[in-house]
Amino acid sequence: MSMPTTLEAEIREFILATVVDEMNILEGREGITDDSPVTVGGLELDSLSLIELTLRLESRFGVEIPDTDIEPLASMTLGGLLAEVARRGAKA
Repeated sequence: MSMPTTLEAEIREFILATVVDEMNILEGREGITDDSPVTVGGLELDSLSLIELTLRLESRFGVEIPDTDIEPLASMTLGGLLAEVARRGAKA
């Protein structure tokens, strides 16, 4: 696996802080890695939580994620999600 970029590290931190501290979905970050699923057994996001996180990512990083692209995000891992946000032109 390649070393994450500074931007990817910033996106990861934003996602974890949002899911743990703001949305209160997870009690902590223990055991969460880039291989953790976005949904069950990982970040534990349901469909509404994923939409909320997507809106926050769009706002924070200046990316556009059309509604039609949200459902496929549910099958990703944390690493896949942050790479996707970076690929869409995220700005720090």
